[in-house]
Amino acid sequence: MKLIKTLLVTLFISSTFSVLGNNSQQIDSLLTILETQRDSSRIPTLLAITWNLRNSNPEQAVTFGLEAIELSEKYSDFKNLAKAHSFVGVAFRVMGKYSKSIDFYFNGLDIAKEYGITEQEGYAYLNLANLYIYQEYCNNAIENLKKAEEIALGIQSKSMLSYVYLYFGRALVIKEELANALDYFQRALDLRKELNKLPEQAVCYKYIGDVYLSMHNLNSATTSYNQSLAVIDSDADKSLYADLLERKSLISFQQNDMVSALKLAKQSVSIATEIGAIYTVRNATQTLANIAKNKKEFSKATKQFEKIIDYNNQLFGQQLSEKIFFLEYQLERQQKESEIEMLNKDSIIKKFELSKAKSYNVTLLIIAAIFLILFFITLYLLKIRQKRSAILEKQNMEIVSQRHNIEQKNSHLQSAYSVIEGYISKITDSIQYAKKIQEAILPNSSSLNAYFAESYCYYLPKDFVSGDFYWITTKGDLLYVAVADCTGHGVPGAFMSIIGMDLLNQAVNQQNISEPSKILDFLNTELRKKLRKDAQEELILKDSMDIGLFSHKKGSNTIQFSGALVPLTIVRDGNLQDYKAQFTSIGISKELFNRPFKQEEIKIQPGDWIYLFSDGYMDQFGGKENRKYMRSRFFSTLVEISNLNSDLQKDELEKRFYDWKGNNEQIDDVLVLGIKV
Repeated sequence: MKLIKTLLVTLFISSTFSVLGNNSQQIDSLLTILETQRDSSRIPTLLAITWNLRNSNPEQAVTFGLEAIELSEKYSDFKNLAKAHSFVGVAFRVMGKYSKSIDFYFNGLDIAKEYGITEQEGYAYLNLANLYIYQEYCNNAIENLKKAEEIALGIQSKSMLSYVYLYFGRALVIKEELANALDYFQRALDLRKELNKLPEQAVCYKYIGDVYLSMHNLNSATTSYNQSLAVIDSDADKSLYADLLERKSLISFQQNDMVSALKLAKQSVSIATEIGAIYTVRNATQTLANIAKNKKEFSKATKQFEKIIDYNNQLFGQQLSEKIFFLEYQLERQQKESEIEMLNKDSIIKKFELSKAKSYNVTLLIIAAIFLILFFITLYLLKIRQKRSAILEKQNMEIVSQRHNIEQKNSHLQSAYSVIEGYISKITDSIQYAKKIQEAILPNSSSLNAYFAESYCYYLPKDFVSGDFYWITTKGDLLYVAVADCTGHGVPGAFMSIIGMDLLNQAVNQQNISEPSKILDFLNTELRKKLRKDAQEELILKDSMDIGLFSHKKGSNTIQFSGALVPLTIVRDGNLQDYKAQFTSIGISKELFNRPFKQEEIKIQPGDWIYLFSDGYMDQFGGKENRKYMRSRFFSTLVEISNLNSDLQKDELEKRFYDWKGNNEQIDDVLVLGIKV
C-alpha cells in the first residue's frame, strides 16, 4: 500500500507540473500534501518543492533538498538521491555559491554512476558544464557537454538534449563564436517548442537576445527579451526575470534612455538580492555604476564600483578553492580505489590459502583410506603442492621486498621531515625576534596623555609581524598621530612599515614639515625613491601605503587631517562623522593619482572619540553567512562602544572580532586607534 501511495503522489506531482506550471499556488499545494506524508512518501514531494523554489527562493530550496537527501539515503532510494544532489547543487549555483554547488554535483554524479542511473548521470554532466560556463572554463564545459549529449541521444531524451544545445550555445558565446551559438540556441528552442515547455522556451529567447546584444543588434535583442518575458512565470523564475530586467536596462543605457535604464536596473537588483542571485546583482550594479558615471555622479559611481569588486570577490574568488576541491576529490577517489584493490588482493590470497588447506585435508583423507592403491597419485599431488609452495614463497618474498622499500621510503621521508622541521623552527624563531623588534620600534601611546584624556590601540598582526603600524611624535607644541596600512602583511609588510615610520620621522624631525598634507606629499615622493620605482611606469605600483595623519596643537580645539585611503572618524554624543581620505595610496606612480594631498581642519570638543583604523577589521570574513564584517557594521560598533572607557572599548573590539571570525583564518592585519578628547 505504501508503494502504491508513493506512486500516486508522484503521478499527481508530475501532472501538477504539466498543467499548472511553476507558481506560488502550486508550491502551497505541494506543501499541503507534504504535511500529510511520512517517511519515504515525502521524497517526491520534497524534490518537486526544491525544483520549484530553485530560481525564486534558492535558500529555502536547499532546506527541502537536504531533507530529500537525508530520506533518500535512509530508504536507499538512489535514483531520487542522485536527483536531490543535482537540485541542491542548482540552488547553490543560483546563489553564486559555486564551491558548494560543485560538491553536490560531483556527489550526484558518483551516485548515478555507481547505481547505473543513466538519466541522472547525463544531468550531472550538464550541471557541471553549466557551472564551468559561469566560471568561463569553456573547454571543461564542452568536455562535460559531449558526455551529456551521448547519454541524451542514447536514451532519446529530447528534454536533456535541449539543455545540451542551450549550454553549447552559452559556451560558444564566451568563445565569441556568435553565429554558431545562435544556431545552438535555436535548436534548443525548436526542441522545447516541440515539447511545449514554455518556461524553458523563455530561457532560450533570453540567450538568443544575449547573442544579438553582443552583435550590437539592439532591436533584435529587445524582441527576443520581450518574447522571453511573454512566456516566463516571473514568480517562479525570479532569477531569469531579474536577468531579463538587467539585460533590458543595459539596452536602454546604450540607447541613452537613462530614466528607463535606471528603473530597470534597480528592479533587477531588488529581485536578485531577494533570492541571493549575486551574479545578476553584480551585472545590474555595473549598469547602475555606468549610469552614475554618465551623469557625472562620480561619488555614487565609485560606491557602485566598490560593490562590483566585492561581488567579483564572492563569485570568482572561489575559483582556486574549487580547483583545489576538485583535485582533493580526485585524490580521495583514487585512494579509495587503491584501498578496494588492496582488499580484493587480500581476499584472493585468503581464498587461495583456504582452498589449499581444503585440498590438503582431502588428500590426507584419501591417503589414509587407500594409501597403497593411490601411492603414485599421492606423489603427484605432493609435486603439485611443492609448486604451489614455491609460488607462495615467491609471492611472500615480493611482499617482503615491497615492505622493505616502503619502510626505506618512510625513513627518507622522516629524515626530510626532520630537516624541514628544523628549518621551520629557525624561521619561526627569526620571525618571533622580528616581532619583538617591530614592537620596540612602535611608539609608546603614553605620549598622548599630555594632549588627550585617554587612548588605546587594538593591534593584531596576521602573521607575527605586521604591515599595519601607528606613529606618534611631538615637535614643539604640536602632536602628530598616524595610522598606516602597508602593502601585504607578515615580513614584507613589516619591512614596508619600517620604511614608512622612517620617512615620517624624516619629514617632521629633519625636513621640519609641519602640515599633514605636506608630510604625505613628502612620503609619496620619497617612498618611490626608496623602492627605486621608474617614474614612467603606466601601471599603479603594488608597493604602496595607505595612511591617515592628523596634527593637534596643545590646548587648541582643532585638528588638521590629511589621508590617503585611511579616513578619520569622530563619534560625538552617539553620532558618527566620517572624514573621507583621498582615493589614492602613498607611493603609486600613475599620473592620475599623483596629485598633492588635501588637508582639512576639524573642530573637536571634550568627550569626542577620534578613531583611525586600517581595513583589516572590516574585511574579516565570518558570521553565520561567512561574509565580511563591512564598514557599516564597524561604524555601528564604534558608536555602540563610544560610551565605554578605553580599556573596555579595546576588550569589546577584541571580543566582537573573535566572535565574528569564529574558526575562519584571519585574512589581514588589524589596527584600531581610539583617542578621547
